[in-house]
Amino acid sequence: MSSHVFHILAQKGSTVITVKADDPVVSVATTLTQHNIGGAPVLDPDEHLIGMVSEKGIVRALSQRGADISTLTAKDIMTKDMPTATPDDSIYDIACRMTYSRTRHVPILENEKLVGLISIGDIVKLRAENAEQEARELQDYVTGSDHAAVQPPHKVLPTQCGEKQS
Repeated sequence: MSSHVFHILAQKGSTVITVKADDPVVSVATTLTQHNIGGAPVLDPDEHLIGMVSEKGIVRALSQRGADISTLTAKDIMTKDMPTATPDDSIYDIACRMTYSRTRHVPILENEKLVGLISIGDIVKLRAENAEQEARELQDYVTGSDHAAVQPPHKVLPTQCGEKQS
């Protein structure tokens, strides 16, 4: 069974912690820390997605600007060219996009509106749950419990085939 983004959103919910483009980087870092998240979508005043900020982006800005980082905003450090997805996209496709773009978060858009956020952790969790379920099903199949396991053939007695026993 191929899983889609909406499967994760159904479990996780569609609440997304976001930041504004003009939020100071220190405020962004505080938001990420308070919510124990590694990244957040950046929205413009009209609530349109314009980028993503991440812990990685904050560290990069710190290494480049040092103490000067306190003068920067989310807009200054955000990634503008990030992969996005829709609820109908497959988890496999999202994982590939994350791998090729080296990102850990993918905003989910529907009609250009932010409706969710998928992280690499969400995908790992889903894959682990699916693997566990498949392992249980295979074990049940092999041991014959609750599934259509192959039963050994019954021994055919000669009298069942119309032969007479002597």
